[in-house]
Amino acid sequence: MSDETVQFIEPHELDRLIGEEAVTIIDVREAEEFATGHIETAINIPTSNFDIPALVDLTDESDTDLVFVCAVGQRSFGAANAVLPHVDCSVSNLKGGIQSWTRAGFDLENGK
Repeated sequence: MSDETVQFIEPHELDRLIGEEAVTIIDVREAEEFATGHIETAINIPTSNFDIPALVDLTDESDTDLVFVCAVGQRSFGAANAVLPHVDCSVSNLKGGIQSWTRAGFDLENGK
């Protein structure tokens, strides 16, 4: 499995990767938080119900890298580190989370 470290990614870089369909975004906020607004292509897997085997299966099937997000980047960093030893792909964390995404001028789906 991966011997790398979790990388930090800036909002503009994530937007570019989304446009290239080169990443799978995992939003680890709780369902209620996710419903208030999330990055368009994100999959919600809350930390309270975190499923590492499902993520391993997802990376095996989709052959994309993973980017973890949460409100400010703390929960997602922990989740990314938990998954890193189990996958054979790049694992990143959105620096500053959803807050930095919206501050950079990017929209959220089902939210502001």
